[in-house]
Amino acid sequence: MTADIPLLALPAGSILQFLSMTLPLLGVYLYFLYLVVTRPSLVDNQDYYLQDRIRLTDILITYMCTLVLFTSLIVYMLWFVKKRRKLSKRYESEGIVVLGNVEFREMYEGSSYLTTCLEWISNCFRRNDYGYVVYDLERVARHPACNVEERQAAKLAGTIKKKVRVFYRYPREQVSILVLPEYPYSGQPKIDLEADWASFGSHMGYPDGEGDGDRVNLPKSMSRDRSMGVIFVAVFWVTFLFSASLYTCFQMENIEDYYVDESATWAWIFFAAGCVIVPFISFGGNYIRWKLYERWILNSGIKVNAVKDGVSPVKYEQSAGTLLGSNSSVDEYAEAISPRYIQMT
Repeated sequence: MTADIPLLALPAGSILQFLSMTLPLLGVYLYFLYLVVTRPSLVDNQDYYLQDRIRLTDILITYMCTLVLFTSLIVYMLWFVKKRRKLSKRYESEGIVVLGNVEFREMYEGSSYLTTCLEWISNCFRRNDYGYVVYDLERVARHPACNVEERQAAKLAGTIKKKVRVFYRYPREQVSILVLPEYPYSGQPKIDLEADWASFGSHMGYPDGEGDGDRVNLPKSMSRDRSMGVIFVAVFWVTFLFSASLYTCFQMENIEDYYVDESATWAWIFFAAGCVIVPFISFGGNYIRWKLYERWILNSGIKVNAVKDGVSPVKYEQSAGTLLGSNSSVDEYAEAISPRYIQMT
């Protein structure tokens, strides 16, 4: 099964772009803070008291929920990205090379206005940053670095089709595929991994516009300099939200005698619980996300076994070991073992 995992890296862009995205939200939250500051001085105003209002309780909940998001972003940038880069660099030091194909097709092709809009939306969600790598598992098993047992090597027959992240967005045949010896299903296109490694530095490792005309579109990952800028902005937000939440609790002590739907006791309990839950959600969520990503990189893929002794082709899902189909049609079989999938010696 090809895990449909979204790209776990922020898209390229200046820190000013990230700031411009969060400034409208900051404006709204500053208005909330203004309401928190002025609310105690208005409780004696009978006209204002009878008007509809935004409860400080609701403002506190909004602050704490947003705090979860930015705390998770900091954990993601400081921990998850580091783990992802470490896993990617393992291919450079441990990976073996086999030949394979890279399949890629733009999600929306055409020149119509609707197609252009759909392609733009697809690029925003990074849906066009993925292709499929196809290579022979038997070549992996026969490689001296694998050192697999005979019983295990017998299972590594046929080809595997695996969804991967691509930087060079066009189909390729008979190119180098890097595979970690312990994980036969971990194949990644070598040239795309090199582009990924280049993005780890302060500057991108390939020039703008490199490629073969319109066939290549290199989406950039966020470089280390821009990553630090995002972290600084996220730290500012966490500091602001924590301070604003704390101040809101103090202000609720001054107005709880005037409003039956405001409780300072409840606010302090909610704030204290949030201080415990927010780190748990931030670290726990990123840990689960990392495990899903690691499984997608190392163990996902569809294996297609060729016909042996008159047995029809069977598709297996490696990570779960479940049978996906046992009566594939002739057309499906022909597509599965077509020359563009078969490794050449």
